[in-house]
Amino acid sequence: MRFLCPRCGRTWSVIPSGRLPYWSLGVAQLERHLNEESELAGEGARPPPAPEIERGCIRRAHKRLSERTNFLCGLLGQQMPWLENNDLGCFWRALRKLGSLEEILVRLARDFKTSLLGCYRSFRPHWQRAPDSG
Repeated sequence: MRFLCPRCGRTWSVIPSGRLPYWSLGVAQLERHLNEESELAGEGARPPPAPEIERGCIRRAHKRLSERTNFLCGLLGQQMPWLENNDLGCFWRALRKLGSLEEILVRLARDFKTSLLGCYRSFRPHWQRAPDSG
């Protein structure tokens, strides 16, 4: 959601609860998928197949997260174990020990001004952002 400040004329983005920033994918959907991928979901019944759009979003999120594992491990320091390879399942199991995906997203935004899937311009204060080009 975007809000307009009547005093300064700036717009401010607010990420709705339960949504990933700049992704049309819910936090719960991604968390469920990553839990299943890393075999944390257990042996229960599998959820119904996701629509094609959701599957595409999950594939892209999975790829982006795989590319950011070293960066995120560097940010979280000793809270994360050293990973010998870029095994996303191992990374996800270690990350989940820090809390739910929603709690992890809040911690990354608050403490490191980043997110799980990207370093977004909206996490920086307005005086550090590059001016809009249009």
